[in-house]
Amino acid sequence: MAQRQLHVVLDEFRKTVRHCRRFADDARKWSLPGASPHITAARRDSIIELAFLRGFLAWESFLEESFILHMLGKQPRRGKPPHRYVLPPNRKAAFELSADGRRYANWEVASDVAGRATRFFRDGRPYTGPLRAMQNTLDHARTLRNAVAHRSETAQKNFEGLARNELGGALPPGLSVGGFLNTIKPASAPPESFLEYYLGTLQLTAEQIIRP
Repeated sequence: MAQRQLHVVLDEFRKTVRHCRRFADDARKWSLPGASPHITAARRDSIIELAFLRGFLAWESFLEESFILHMLGKQPRRGKPPHRYVLPPNRKAAFELSADGRRYANWEVASDVAGRATRFFRDGRPYTGPLRAMQNTLDHARTLRNAVAHRSETAQKNFEGLARNELGGALPPGLSVGGFLNTIKPASAPPESFLEYYLGTLQLTAEQIIRP
């Protein structure tokens, strides 16, 4: 099977992010009074959670696929490819190297991916710089991802701490992850929801890794 090009991996991620935004927009429209079909605010927020989760999972897939292609020496459209410390002969070998002895590599934690990049590419390029520059926001996005995916007490407490810090005080009663993501981020100019803010950060970071 032919290997995909790096710019194709980026384009696929962008397309998924666009679909996630449209999915959330549809949910907002359906929750308006008089909308047909009509859904409740709770269902709207559940759909927004799913849109965000799909976007974050696509981000993890983007990191994995682009990392493997860089390990295999694929050329970016612009700029020079990273200097590789390893030369895996095929995808299977690249996957095994990236997993570092485990069954599979974890792409969820930005700092882990940045550290992994320094082991395989000189100066960790092109991952370490963008990931470390956006690490705080990427960590927040991961907190939200875990709160949607796991529903554990720890994940919920981490979400509530994040929401309290972002909203600057007490939380609205019964605030869900979707309700938070649907909230306008304070002091954002122009105004944007937390969903747009986090999806936008994921896309911007991907574009810094693979410059279109």
